[in-house]
Amino acid sequence: MTHPTTYAPGSPRQVLHLAWPIGVSMISFTLKGFIDMLLVGRLGIEALGAVGLASVMAWTLMSFPLGMLRGQRPLVSQYFGAGDRIAAYSYGIHAFYLAVAWGLLSLLLAGPVAVLVIDLTGSKLTADARGFAVAYLETRLVWAGAWLMNVSVAEYLRATSRPRYGMAADLLAHPTNVALSWILIFGLFGMPALGVQGAALGTGLADLLALCLMIWLARPRKATEGEPWAYRWRRMKKVLATGITGGVQFVLESGAFALITAMIGLLGTTALAVHQAAIQLVHLSIMPAIAIADGGATLIGQYIGEKKPDYAERSLHSALRICAIFMACMGVVYFFFGEELVSVFLKKDEVDYEAALALGGKVMLAAALWQLGDSYQVAFRFGLRAAGDHHWVMYTGILCSWVLSVPLAWAVVHIFDGNLAHVWFSWTAEIFLGGAIFWWRWKSGAWRNKRLVEDEPAEAPAEVLAEPIAPLAMVEPRPLANEEERQP
Repeated sequence: MTHPTTYAPGSPRQVLHLAWPIGVSMISFTLKGFIDMLLVGRLGIEALGAVGLASVMAWTLMSFPLGMLRGQRPLVSQYFGAGDRIAAYSYGIHAFYLAVAWGLLSLLLAGPVAVLVIDLTGSKLTADARGFAVAYLETRLVWAGAWLMNVSVAEYLRATSRPRYGMAADLLAHPTNVALSWILIFGLFGMPALGVQGAALGTGLADLLALCLMIWLARPRKATEGEPWAYRWRRMKKVLATGITGGVQFVLESGAFALITAMIGLLGTTALAVHQAAIQLVHLSIMPAIAIADGGATLIGQYIGEKKPDYAERSLHSALRICAIFMACMGVVYFFFGEELVSVFLKKDEVDYEAALALGGKVMLAAALWQLGDSYQVAFRFGLRAAGDHHWVMYTGILCSWVLSVPLAWAVVHIFDGNLAHVWFSWTAEIFLGGAIFWWRWKSGAWRNKRLVEDEPAEAPAEVLAEPIAPLAMVEPRPLANEEERQP
């Protein structure tokens, strides 16, 4: 296939061409979460700490389906690169069916699961904080289906080199989320004041809006009889086989992070509040880095599908250079302005304000230290998975989390009687060692033999262009059908 740019194959400019819309989406997502936490912070440290814990638990519970849905990316991008548009679109549809199933399960189990999880992880919370956490988590789980379906469509669009459509949906949905949260948290314009539950409900309603827009953007230009919407167990098995490694990795890594968060909860509500503030700040560096790695991974998958591994390797190196430079710059910001950044999440009239501010400054020093190591982890993880080496990525990610991060955090809290900053400093070992291991795996060249594209039985002829019709010219200035006639 040809690619919709005139940039050199695998060059930094080609990576950035795909990465910048993803970056805008992720920055928008980060700012949305940032503002949400600022709004919740106006309710007090108890509310902020409770929502911090509940947010981590919501992410942990959704990490398995999220990992599975992201697992479609290598499949779609490699088949797209190999020129089989119908198969690429069909795999995206099957991932969407999977998202629907997970959303229904989450809706049915939201109430009892929220109570059980908060009771297990929030034993040190006050009664009020526990109530906040349960209400927030239950509401997030009720609306999880809209988010998961949105993820499945966005992953398909990114894998087929059309991230601008996802960006358009996010730029509409995320400000809507902030507005709804503001109204529902504080009870403006005649609405009841729902407090922390309003923040979760605002997120759910905005996710539903984004889903509707994404489905409209991703619909094919021409419909066909039974293809590619028809359910095929053979293709679903392949989606499951590829996605389950991402699901297992996501859930175990998120489980490790949730366990560490529970340990931090033993340090008190103030530590939880500072931890949540620091997580939001770190997202300002990690989300754009993930966007860059996503752009590189899309190209890697497509070039592997085209049987051009040298271009795939060039794409990885371009993504790594951009990630490393960006994250190093963010590390400098965290190092010199850590306290000032944390302070925006805290209320000055809180009793623990000064202690929380000092602790937050130390936590951001730790974050500054491991930015460069994290750039290696992000770039090589995404590159290996896009190339089809997803089993190895799963095993290594799990081992790094459970052999290094969890034991170190446990030792800091239970043996050395450390504080939150010490826990964050302990992550430096896992981040740098993990980055080195992923780099070694890429250098070994094993990924060159992991191509996912296989010859499949012939199917009924179909003329599917996974490209929306004319009204989207405002989002993607030139239609893909024309762009594909241009050589790289």
